[in-house]
Formats: sequence, structure tokens, C-alpha cells
Amino acid sequence: MFKNGQDKLTVLPFRDRSTALVARCAVRRCAAMILAGGVAVSLIGCEAVPPAKGGGKKALISSAATRPPPLAKVSLAGGEVIVAGPSGYCLDPETSKSAAGRGFAVIASCMILSGGQVGENVAPVMVTVTVGPRGTASDLPDGKALAAAAEAPLLAAGHEDGLVMAHLGAGGASVLEGGDTRYWRGAFLQGDRVVGLALYAPDGDALAGKRGAAMLVSVRDSIRHASEGGSVTTLTTATAPTKPATNNSLSRLFGG
Repeated sequence: MFKNGQDKLTVLPFRDRSTALVARCAVRRCAAMILAGGVAVSLIGCEAVPPAKGGGKKALISSAATRPPPLAKVSLAGGEVIVAGPSGYCLDPETSKSAAGRGFAVIASCMILSGGQVGENVAPVMVTVTVGPRGTASDLPDGKALAAAAEAPLLAAGHEDGLVMAHLGAGGASVLEGGDTRYWRGAFLQGDRVVGLALYAPDGDALAGKRGAAMLVSVRDSIRHASEGGSVTTLTTATAPTKPATNNSLSRLFGG
């Protein structure tokens, strides 16, 4: 299904989890742009947002005493899409945002997000989830369109049961501290909502290589399963005015 791409089969030890923690300051800025009405920005993802400066890793990590507990699920876009992670992965409550017609969430290790209080030792990857406009299968971009929107070289492209995936060769390290330059992007439909995914892994991690495709599929499956049933606490809806969702082509939105 996928061609090319190389793996360095080195997984960072859990003691280095701080290098794989969500760069919350940068991701918060991305979420704010999404909720402010930047649909094109929301579907492109967070890779264009530079990491926060002037504080280093310690400035991005909450203490165990102040860190809110990670979430098993979050409801986005008025409950039309419920986001959950694969086993061992949770939602970051500090960066998850929802507003009418759109939403943003970050999936990461439950153990990392909780400061070691809950969860199991899993690969310290980060997956951003953006819920965009309504659409149909014909609105989903192909791998070339995903790469063009990110202005990154396309290493590989493919699809799996409605999930379009692209393996990109640059941009990953701009979001995840200590991240690999390679990262993955994907898009699929949940109901009639277009959902965008971006997966970032530590430098040299196998999930930054070909194994990242399987992780994207697992995330998509978790979102599908959660969205088909089960109750979930809905995030507070933002009060800022938002633009109504449209049926514009996703490929046009990715192109800006």
C-alpha cells in the first residue's frame, strides 16, 4: 500500500517522555485559530505553528498538582464527532476545544498527560484531531494534496477504508519537541464531518516511519467506535462567534 519511507526502529525510553509531551503553548494557538473561524487552518493542522520560545520544556509541562486529569473521550462539533484514543492514549484537557461546527483535540499517552498517575507505557506520540466542515467522500484530498497543503515532500501515500494518508518528509519537529521531521497526515469522514489527523513521533521512532500508518488507522477506528454510541462529557462550547460550516471541497480548503 505504501512505498518508500525508511524506519529507524528506535523507541525512546519512557524516562524521556518530556521530549514527547504535547507542546501545549503552540497547540493552544493552533486551537484558537481553529475556533476563530480559520477552517482552512484547522484542516491543514498545527505544523505551521512554531513552538513556544523562552521557556523550554519546563515551561510546557504542568506540575502534577496543577495538571488536570486526562480525558478518555471528548465531544466535538456539537456532539457530531466523539474523539477517543487507542488503548493507553487519552485526550489532553488543556488543548481540546469545541465550538459549533468544528473542534480540535490532542491525543497523547495517558501516562504522560497524567504525570505518571494513570495509564500504561505506550509510544510517546502525539495525534492532533481537527473536525472541519460537512462533506462527502469526493471532498477528501489525496496524498499529493495533503503534501501540497503542508508544503512538505511526500514520502508515501495511501488509503485504508476511507482514511486517506500521507507520509510527509518535513515539518514534524515544529510541533513536537524532540520530534522527527517526518510525520503523518490523514483525513476521513465521520458521519458527514470531515476529520483531519496529524501524527507526530519522537525523533527516530518507528511511528515516524511506516508504522505510523497503522497508528492513524487505529485512531480513526477509535473515533468511529466512540462516535457510534456511548455518552461523553461535552467540552464547554466556545462563545466566540464562528462561521457556519460549508460543503466546500476539502482539497480546496487544504490549498488555502
